[in-house]
Amino acid sequence: MKILAVDVGGTYLRIALFEDRKLMRKIKTRTPITGGRLEIAEEIHRLAVELGGEVDEVGVAIAGLIDIRRGDVIKMPNNPIRSFPLKMPLEKMLAAPVLVLNDCVAAAWGEHISRSVDNLVYLTLSTGIGAGVVVNGNLLLGKDGNAHEVGHITLDYKGRRCGCGGKGHWEALASGSSIPLFSKELASKWRGEKTRAWKLASNGEISPPELFSLWRDEDTFAEEVVLELARINAAGISSVVNVYDPEVLVMGGSIALNNRDFVELILKEVKEYITNRMPLVDLTRSGEDAVLKGITLSILRRPRTLDFLLKD
Repeated sequence: MKILAVDVGGTYLRIALFEDRKLMRKIKTRTPITGGRLEIAEEIHRLAVELGGEVDEVGVAIAGLIDIRRGDVIKMPNNPIRSFPLKMPLEKMLAAPVLVLNDCVAAAWGEHISRSVDNLVYLTLSTGIGAGVVVNGNLLLGKDGNAHEVGHITLDYKGRRCGCGGKGHWEALASGSSIPLFSKELASKWRGEKTRAWKLASNGEISPPELFSLWRDEDTFAEEVVLELARINAAGISSVVNVYDPEVLVMGGSIALNNRDFVELILKEVKEYITNRMPLVDLTRSGEDAVLKGITLSILRRPRTLDFLLKD
C-alpha cells in the first residue's frame, strides 16, 4: 500500500511517501502561516505532486485541535491561519481517502506499535507542547479527537495568555515559541550580571538554540532561565504521569531531541511533583520522523477507538 504521510507542525511541514512501513521519499519545508483557509491543503497538494505517484491513502497529522469526523482543524494555536479544512479538499485534490489526526496522537500510536507497550504517552517539546496517550492498548481520542491536549494544562492560573486563548497554560510558559517572551519577563526582574543572554532576552531576541548554547557556556542568566523552564516542564510532565500512569513516556520535538541535557535536568525536578510511580523515559527513536511514521501506522493498523469514533 502506498501512503502519503503529512506532518503539519508549528514550524515545519513534512511530507513523505511510504510503501507500507518503508519511507521512500520525504520533503521538509516551512509550514505556511499566511494565506486563505485552503493554503495548507494546497501546499500539501503541491508537495505531493513533487513527490510524484498516485497513493492509496493519505494521513495528515496536525499540531492543533481537530474535528476528527469532518477532518477539519478547529484551532492551530501556533499558526495565524488558525482554522481550516483538510480532509474534504485533500480528498478532491489527491483522489484518495484522507485521515486527519493530531500529530502527537499519531506519534503515540506509532510508538505503541513499535515498542509493544500498552500504556504509553508520547510528549513533544517543540514549537508547542502536546501529547498522545495509549492506555491499556487503547488510543485515547475523546468526543472530537482531542483527549490529549496536555500542553493546555493550566500551570499558572494568573499566567499569560496562550496562543489558543487560554490562560497560564504549560505551552504558554515553556514551549519553544514562548521561550523569548518568558526569558524577557525574567530579564526584567533579574538583578544579577548583565550577561549576553540577559541582553538578548531583554530585547525579546533570544531563541531556544541561543539560550541552550549560552546555558552550556555557563551564562548565569541563561542558567536561571533554563532552570525555571525545567521546573515548569517537570510540573507538566508529573501531571501527565499522575493522570495517565504510563509505563513509558516517549519524548520528541526539537527542544527535547536537540537538548538531551535539558531533558535530564527536567527529570531531576520531576520528583518534586510526582505521585504515581515514575515510568521509563526515552527519546523517540524515530527522531523528527516520529509523526510521519505514526500517521502511517494509524492507517496500516487502525486503532479500535478510531473506528468506534468514526463509525457513524
